[in-house]
Amino acid sequence: MPAIRDDAVVLSRLDYSETSQVIVLLTRDHGKVRAIAKGIRRGTKTRFAAGIDLLDVGKVVLSSRQERTANLAILTEWKQTLSLSGLREKLARIQGAEYVAEITGHLTEDWDPHVELYNAFVSTLVSLSETADPLGPVVAYQLRLLESIGSIPRFDACVLCGRETDLTHFSSLEGGMICRNCEPGQVEKWELTPSTLRVLRAHRGGQPGSTSGSLAGAFGVLNYHITHLMGREPLLAARLLPATQRRIVE
Repeated sequence: MPAIRDDAVVLSRLDYSETSQVIVLLTRDHGKVRAIAKGIRRGTKTRFAAGIDLLDVGKVVLSSRQERTANLAILTEWKQTLSLSGLREKLARIQGAEYVAEITGHLTEDWDPHVELYNAFVSTLVSLSETADPLGPVVAYQLRLLESIGSIPRFDACVLCGRETDLTHFSSLEGGMICRNCEPGQVEKWELTPSTLRVLRAHRGGQPGSTSGSLAGAFGVLNYHITHLMGREPLLAARLLPATQRRIVE
């Protein structure tokens, strides 16, 4: 089996046996990879036991068969390259990081490279390790992830009629904003305040800068859309921001 060398970040871990784990990695050049780390839970002279933690960033060596989608890769080497100790200094930071890891793991395909998404993920972890308010980096990453997988909503005009004013609701099924005239005919919708829409547009345009209240609304809308794409709400959403705070009316 050929060796694969890449940069990677740990998205999740699952105990496989008394000594091994299945680890889901987001790699820079090979996309999301599921690998078995044999002996990682108990070190011996012959078994791998590096000790890999959730959200660790490092260099990885994997061996994989040609039928990659049907088999687990085998993790043979791991070396941590980036220390993010700041993530664990505040609960909100680690919850934000675990949230972005969860949605990335569910919305990306195995062995489908997204170099820009990998870079954005690592940059988001760095930002979260230093920030006082995790919602800003999380909202920016939500948009980057949705753009990368081809599911970015439209915020500049009504997706039904093209109108650019009086945009009052968001529809995940329709893929973006709906104006006041089209809204009555839609069953699935989420009402937005003008300030939440401004935040979404600002982050979409790469010019973030807003209050925590409007960020809460933006997170709520994007999480609502991600929930539709995943088929369930991300488990970490409620820890990062309770449901009652996601529908802030301003």
